[in-house]
Amino acid sequence: MSVRGLELGAGRPQIIVPLVGADDDALRAQAIATCASPARILEWRVDCFAPQADAAEHRERVLAMLPQLRAQMGEERALLVTVRTAAEGGQRELPDGELSALLCALIEASTAQDEALVDLVDIETARGAETVAQVIAAAHARHIPVVGSFHDFHATPPLGEITRILREQRRRGADIPKIAVTPRSPEEVLTLLAASSEIAADGEGPHIAISMGTLGAVSRVAAETFGSAATFAQVGEASAPGQLDVADVARMLELLRP
Repeated sequence: MSVRGLELGAGRPQIIVPLVGADDDALRAQAIATCASPARILEWRVDCFAPQADAAEHRERVLAMLPQLRAQMGEERALLVTVRTAAEGGQRELPDGELSALLCALIEASTAQDEALVDLVDIETARGAETVAQVIAAAHARHIPVVGSFHDFHATPPLGEITRILREQRRRGADIPKIAVTPRSPEEVLTLLAASSEIAADGEGPHIAISMGTLGAVSRVAAETFGSAATFAQVGEASAPGQLDVADVARMLELLRP
């Protein structure tokens, strides 16, 4: 899969850096720093932005900031937009209807030439089936690839459950299935890596598989060996347990290339 000329699912994994600034200035500063890094995909964690605003004000401020962020990033970097809800470790409590409305508004946001401002969109696949389907359909109508995500901040499911989740995400229309789990032992990190390798062997397209926390950090730098198309790193503040500095991740990805 190619997004702004970036290959996902072939060769070296792409590095994604989350932007978690709470206001315009903080977001701009983090974007500037990230654009000076090796990362080519920026993930705007929309749930972290304007945290005190109610749903209507939040959406208004997000849509006002989106074209500014897109222009600041330049043409050579891709923008992934994510609204991570509190249920999966995010900063906003959102019912399905409000989540769908916000994501669809981001998907529909355009330049004066009717070009989408968003390059990829994330949807939590544990949300209601109708909501997930609505967001995926809206994104595909605009030719925007969808990251279908699932997070477990308490455990690592068995290998068969991990592969089932990833395959089900793809069956429901996600272009890039994603799972992030929490290991309690080295063996559970191996479970995640084995599941990632099995999904890669399906040959159905790119996916992302992450074992979080310090124990799972190896999964972030061994992504290519085990078939994961991308990894997440930090510039400044992390958005998930175990994220490493972007420069360190870039160097280790190169050193560990199979």
